[in-house]
Amino acid sequence: MRHHKLFTPGPTEVREEILQVLSTPQIHHRSKEFSELYAEIQEKLKKLLYTENPVFLFPSSATGAMEAAVTNGVKKKCLNLINGAFSKRWHEITKMNGVPCDALEVEWNKAIRPEMVDEKLATGEYDAVTLVFNETSTGLMNPLKEIADVVKKYDDVLLFVDAVS
Repeated sequence: MRHHKLFTPGPTEVREEILQVLSTPQIHHRSKEFSELYAEIQEKLKKLLYTENPVFLFPSSATGAMEAAVTNGVKKKCLNLINGAFSKRWHEITKMNGVPCDALEVEWNKAIRPEMVDEKLATGEYDAVTLVFNETSTGLMNPLKEIADVVKKYDDVLLFVDAVS
């Protein structure tokens, strides 16, 4: 069988040793063994991501994670930051799920500026913000750290980041 190299943001190449492990019998997701493994993975991810907060893993596509974030994490209103196809898709997902939202849209070849986000959040209307870190539809990388610093100023606002690529 011919092997095709994947040079995409997802799905990604999977190493041979990982594929071999995946071909062995799996453990049940409600078993004690799985619970212990999951807890261990959680702790390692917290260290990797420099957080004490829970890390959520999604056995789904990025679309599933986007939908889960906005349907479960927004109480008041979501601010969707749009500057490409994937960020626009997140806005559409938010609207399709009946979650109150506004779009902060800029030209698709421009980054979202932190001061724009600050101005919107200062209104007190929002409790969530969506951001695509690396907008692969345009090749543009948004200033995640700077935008995260702005969001941190607002205690009751969550920042959801698509960091797939």
